[in-house]
Amino acid sequence: MADKNIELARKIVDLVGGPQNIATVTHCVTRLRFKLYDESYANDAEIEALDDVLQVVKANGQYQVVIGPEVIDVFDAVQKVGSLWDKDTLDETQTKAAEGSGPKGISGILIDLISSIVAPCLGCIASTGMIKGLLALWDFIALQLTGAHVTGTGAYMALYAIADGFWRFLPIMLGITSARRFKMNDLIGAAIGAAMCYPSITQLAADTFAGAEGVHYLFKGTLLEMAYGTTFFGIPLITPASSGGYTSTFVPVIVAVWFSSYVFKWANDRFPATVKLFLVPMFTLTVGGVATFLFIGPVSSVIMNLIAAFFGLLMSIPVVGGTVASAVLGAVWQVLVIFGFHWALVPVKLQNMGTYFYDYALPGQYGCTWAQIACVLVVILKTHDETLKKNGIAAFITGLFGTTEPAIYGVTLPLRLPFVISCIAGAVSGAFYGLMGTRSFIMGYSGLLGLTAYIDVRTPEQIEAWAGTAYYLPDQGIYHMVVAAAGVVIAFAVGFVLTWLFWRPKEE
Repeated sequence: MADKNIELARKIVDLVGGPQNIATVTHCVTRLRFKLYDESYANDAEIEALDDVLQVVKANGQYQVVIGPEVIDVFDAVQKVGSLWDKDTLDETQTKAAEGSGPKGISGILIDLISSIVAPCLGCIASTGMIKGLLALWDFIALQLTGAHVTGTGAYMALYAIADGFWRFLPIMLGITSARRFKMNDLIGAAIGAAMCYPSITQLAADTFAGAEGVHYLFKGTLLEMAYGTTFFGIPLITPASSGGYTSTFVPVIVAVWFSSYVFKWANDRFPATVKLFLVPMFTLTVGGVATFLFIGPVSSVIMNLIAAFFGLLMSIPVVGGTVASAVLGAVWQVLVIFGFHWALVPVKLQNMGTYFYDYALPGQYGCTWAQIACVLVVILKTHDETLKKNGIAAFITGLFGTTEPAIYGVTLPLRLPFVISCIAGAVSGAFYGLMGTRSFIMGYSGLLGLTAYIDVRTPEQIEAWAGTAYYLPDQGIYHMVVAAAGVVIAFAVGFVLTWLFWRPKEE
């Protein structure tokens, strides 16, 4: 298998123009994401003709080669055969050349940033979240069978620490990936994230959020309301409007590390070599850290809260709001996946999860995976093309675990009608989720294990934190998981029935 990946990687590197044409290369769940100095040197047709390549997609200034679930192994092989390990340390000229390749714009820059910074963390975010969901299911079953919780057992506490630790200290992890993206020492990025998660800062946020004695307010009673309980030499030390402070947030640390990277480069160019080892990090952390607490953190938190509030207002419109918005999301999600635009919606979910401990914006897309593989199953059953049948079986199995690119590029999109039907089925299930007010409580994949994302894993303290507000949601237990499962049945049934009725193999 290793030799196969090396051979595939060698062909891909050669066909994109060789190592000298590769500015950077990263990966997400299913794709190699290249930034090429000149895309005209890449041979799209020959790359797509490779046995283990599903598609080539050019979007957001990136040259994306869709591989599928094996992308991590292929990525490692690409780095090896192209000697690309040092591509994260480009000089200024190379960086500008890379950034100048391909179409740009606000959406392209945003998606590029999210995919390069957040994508490396998504595997751990989703997997630890699913562990948390399974723990909640274990506690629920134990309570029904024995009448007692298992939350006080050593096994539960150890597993919960494993499940919750990554999410709680997410700013540290994102500090590392952000520093790599902005060409700064990654441990300085981790230190900035650690400062944002420091217990005294978290407690300060909890006190201001709870309205403890001595709390002062800015713009009280408006969407821009901010609170502070102490000052930094007379300047208000404002914390996010959340009981957890900066823990589990992601935008503030990314902006903080971006700002700090300029401080780092300025100091690195001016400090004598004999003292750079300790003075550059000290200067960067002091200037960047103070700016984070006094300005960057509060402003970025307010902006993200405004975006979340907008989505909340849209979803809260009776019947029409949640139902229509979720139906539209379900209809276009697979199209967004094709071009990588679904990354633009990830911040909304992460913000909701970090602030309210649940998400109401994106559950509408959960049925899309099941609509997709339902259409694939019909193709498997009806086609006489052995190659198509073989590709369909592999795509169906992969889709069960949440990865739909093999189904899209290998089966439904080339056949066209099954893809259109999958979008229709996704819209129907999305409308159902919106009508039922479905909520997810952890990050998770879209497949079978993704059902755990709809189990309420919030602690009593997290639930109580929002008591008396519009975002208060009592303990939901497994209610939303049942709703999610019902939506799966709807998506699968609509996709299967419509494809069976209206799609015919070419030979027929």
